[in-house]
Amino acid sequence: MFQSEAIREVFNSIRQNKIRTILAGFGVAWGIFILVILLGVGQGFQNGVMSMFDIFAQKSMYVYGNRTSLKYRNMKEGMEVLFDKEYLHALHKRYAAINAISPEIMQPNMGITYKEKNTFATITGVESDYFHIKLLQPKSGGRLFNAFDIRQGRDVVIIGEGIEQTLFGKKSSLGCNVNIGGTIFKIVGVLKSDNLFSIQERNSVYIPFGSFTRNITINAHFNSFCMMLNSRTDTRKFETELKYYIAYKSGFDIEDTQAVFIANIEAQTSSFESLFNGLKILIWGIGICFLLSGIVGICNIMLIIVKERTNEIGIRKAVGALPTTIINLVLSEAVTITMLAGVIGIILGTGVLYLIDLAVQSLADTSVMAQTSIDIPIILFAVLVLVLSGIIAGLFPAIKAAQIMPVDAIRYENRG
Repeated sequence: MFQSEAIREVFNSIRQNKIRTILAGFGVAWGIFILVILLGVGQGFQNGVMSMFDIFAQKSMYVYGNRTSLKYRNMKEGMEVLFDKEYLHALHKRYAAINAISPEIMQPNMGITYKEKNTFATITGVESDYFHIKLLQPKSGGRLFNAFDIRQGRDVVIIGEGIEQTLFGKKSSLGCNVNIGGTIFKIVGVLKSDNLFSIQERNSVYIPFGSFTRNITINAHFNSFCMMLNSRTDTRKFETELKYYIAYKSGFDIEDTQAVFIANIEAQTSSFESLFNGLKILIWGIGICFLLSGIVGICNIMLIIVKERTNEIGIRKAVGALPTTIINLVLSEAVTITMLAGVIGIILGTGVLYLIDLAVQSLADTSVMAQTSIDIPIILFAVLVLVLSGIIAGLFPAIKAAQIMPVDAIRYENRG
């Protein structure tokens, strides 16, 4: 198809009919440009959203107790579902699949004071296992809670960057003491806040569970806890079993959908992945529709080209040109126009994605967008689509050209 002589003729035809070529290729260039933009932005959005889940262990679950909405045995509706350390110990002992488990007990609007500066934050009491479930990271020089902090109920605290900036300005807070509710706590870690989810930890304050129940509240009951399961666990099946166990142990109807809410991180991640896979199919559908409009445009232009070159085609056949030679000539021009337009569309689309990346970088702390990207396999597939598009666009005009008889060409030349 792409012999040197045919290629020269194709480019000669393109140079002699620049406006026609531009009009023919615009639809294809626009279609592939839109496809590249949609795929790049879609991938960037997917990367940004999925990176939010990086803060959680993949096989993790969060359990939240609410109030019951159904009567059960001798219990009225409205009973609050609460847990305690013994409850979690029994749960851990019952299910070998649990690798880590931690309470999550909170006290909002607690005053935090350092010298003459003060602020307010929600204080959260946790065990050391908590940071194996919620994968928070301390800034350089700091640390998370260790076994001694938990076992001895030490008065130590981990704060977010926002709290540090409010109380200490640009000075490092590590090793300093702050007053929380009348108790002095030593700062042992400051949390990083380098993505959309961890940025929510800027104003977080964590203290060991034992210190929380000793200094913040004497009530050792809490309504939420979290756990991490081993890698072989079917989290959906485990979630169902866990609901039955909690309903039995806490004494509420298993049919009560409001009593307990379980956030299954793996299931939520899987749901988002399915959503984005469906979105990719939709994007490809939109891109193909744009390309189809370009194919129709090229097909129309090629029909005009065939009509204009009727005499030439007739002469070629009269001197022995085979129908396949004529078909190859027309298809070569259609594929060349399509490929040139498509490459221009890909280059322009990639350039726009680069500009989008620059804009996203300036909003790195608040944007759900990560860096846009187009994989090489997708580019290669787009090129394949372009080649097929060119063949489809030129096929009907090529067949029509091959059917031209020399006598018809003579009659066309002498028309009028």
